[in-house]
Amino acid sequence: MLPIHPHDDYPYHQAITPMGSPVTSDPRFNDGYYFSFYRPDRHVFCGLRFHPNNNVVDGYAGAVSAGTQRGFRASRALDVDPSTLAVGPLRIEIIEPMVSQRLVCEANDFGISFDVVVTASCEAFFETPHVQYRYGRVLNHVLRYTQPGRVTGTVSIDGVDEVVDRWYGARDHSWGIRQTMGPALPVRGSKPPAPDPRALRLWVPFELGERAGFFHLHEDADGTVLDCEGRLETTATDGASSLAIVAVAHELAYETGTRRLTAGELDLVLESGERFRIDFDVVCAPAHPQGFGYARGWSDGGNPGVWRGVDIIEGERFDVGDPAVVAGPAHTEAGRRLGGTEFVSAARSTDGSTGMAHVEHMLYG
Repeated sequence: MLPIHPHDDYPYHQAITPMGSPVTSDPRFNDGYYFSFYRPDRHVFCGLRFHPNNNVVDGYAGAVSAGTQRGFRASRALDVDPSTLAVGPLRIEIIEPMVSQRLVCEANDFGISFDVVVTASCEAFFETPHVQYRYGRVLNHVLRYTQPGRVTGTVSIDGVDEVVDRWYGARDHSWGIRQTMGPALPVRGSKPPAPDPRALRLWVPFELGERAGFFHLHEDADGTVLDCEGRLETTATDGASSLAIVAVAHELAYETGTRRLTAGELDLVLESGERFRIDFDVVCAPAHPQGFGYARGWSDGGNPGVWRGVDIIEGERFDVGDPAVVAGPAHTEAGRRLGGTEFVSAARSTDGSTGMAHVEHMLYG
């Protein structure tokens, strides 16, 4: 008999099962959040994710400042408290759905705590579902929406308190089946799988003056666009508009001899035929997602979503300031370190508006 869930009191069921029991029994099914907020030389991040088929809630919080990333990963049994968005010192409160959320990270031994409210700068952008099969099996089937925002409250990094006065920020909420979540499940066949054509990924929420928006794209090794979508919102009361971003041309700059992004030019092509250009400069050392636990970043070498016990926490700090070093937590082998992918950037448009962007930048292979 499936257990009833506290949220079963609400009339929002999407399947003939209790709220806590997904239709799929796939152990890679998950549902959760990513948040970041930032200013020059400050990048604070956190995430929380439910893995109901594994009885796991896990998450992370941390910050990059002065060339150092510090933070923790936490995991607990979901059945202890199936309805509270909390794990370890971290909790998330939905103040007004799709508009504002409160993020609280209580004091801990890992050098980061905060209590902030995130307020949306524009409507969330619902990305096209990502569906991928291998040998006839679902490898990834993920839904995600992304939203830029402004953040207010307090943060403490290594015991130094700071007021967060409308810092820029971004969040996403994704759910579905993801190959890199839960226990590793090899998918094998009689022939080698077709290679993944993706060579470059950009995922960019941004806000500049009275404009805010988001786009993402993938390109292959020849620069052919595999997918690109997004939206530019104008929030001015005398001329609000919402236009789809249908293409993005880019020119990116790197630290010499490395893959570390330093600056770029983004030329957004809108559905109206107009163009909106964003120039950006990276203003903080990048965040390294293996510190979040991604890409087998847990100390046991596993992914998020794996059962690790009723209530555990682990963390570390590591140097991310040297662009010539592909960094990561000490327990990740150098040969499989992912390096930095999340770049906080000061941004400006050709009309003189200024703001910031979160530039997720990945080069595959």
